[in-house]
Amino acid sequence: MSEATTPTGYKIALDCMGGDLGPSEAVAAAAIAVREGIIGPNDTLILVGHEDNLRQLATDNRIIKSKRVAFKHAPGIVQPDDAAMTVLKSKRDSSMLIALEMLKSGEADVVISTGNTKALVAAGTIKVRAMEGAERPALAAIMPRREGHFVMLDVGANPEAKPEHLVHNAVLGSIYAQSALGIQSPRVGLLSVGTEEGKGGARINRTHTLLKAMGDKINYIGPVEGFDVFGDACDVVVTDGFTGNVILKTLEGLVYMVRDMVGKKVKSNPVYLAGGIAMFPLLRDLKGKLKPERYGGAPLLGLAGLVMKAHGSSNKQGIASAIRLGIEALGHDAKKRMQVALAEANTVISSTPVEE
Repeated sequence: MSEATTPTGYKIALDCMGGDLGPSEAVAAAAIAVREGIIGPNDTLILVGHEDNLRQLATDNRIIKSKRVAFKHAPGIVQPDDAAMTVLKSKRDSSMLIALEMLKSGEADVVISTGNTKALVAAGTIKVRAMEGAERPALAAIMPRREGHFVMLDVGANPEAKPEHLVHNAVLGSIYAQSALGIQSPRVGLLSVGTEEGKGGARINRTHTLLKAMGDKINYIGPVEGFDVFGDACDVVVTDGFTGNVILKTLEGLVYMVRDMVGKKVKSNPVYLAGGIAMFPLLRDLKGKLKPERYGGAPLLGLAGLVMKAHGSSNKQGIASAIRLGIEALGHDAKKRMQVALAEANTVISSTPVEE
């Protein structure tokens, strides 16, 4: 079976076997990435999975002869309901673990996976290792708002975050927003049930105290409420992985519901149809901005290497988007700044007494 390296450019390992839609969707995404120039002329997209199957799919998608596509054989598959420890112990030949091993060894610069989130987080933490100063990685999603975009984290990696984890999320998310969104001093908000101090419970109150103690090391604006998230209150929304994942999936469901409702109304009435035709440019732009597939990947911030998690149900456009976001994240090269920020945050955490 073939090994894949390239002397220049980025090496992107795509875990093709973990998604709900199977390897055919992953290879179709690879074809989009090649044809649309997401994969540069010096980059190599390494398809990780059962090589014979992937080669046939690459032939079907007419990318088998592309110099930007290579293969890495991995016969095992991580199932959506596999326990993390089961994967680590008994599925070492899986596409997920082999892709992570490639990242660890330098055979890949980034891993893109649609696989089991718990397994990916656990395997990434053990195989790739946490960044110095970090305890738990966090998934950071770029999301649309009224004007522009914002970063929300965590959206699924650590459902039971402690205050120190949330502080880490704040500094990592702030640097990611600087790099990915070009915001010089991102405003960081802590998601709570109210903006008044004392309303969020012990964990939120402790996190709020620690973020205030960070001083000018972070542009913390205080607690924010749910209706602030998609407005212009802040550029980084910090929360635990359970809450963030619920918000992310609720937004996606709402977008699909509104799209379907508008489509049915337009088709049901000639007056609506005429209005819809007149508003088509606006609706097209709005659809493009809110399209969930556009934000198909979230980096696991806090790891020593770059791992991008795409939704398990991602279609080819969503996976291609994750590939694009992964390559963009490589170009930001924010690792050193994140390590400095984590060290500063840990100094504040250790020196700030717990309030009785």
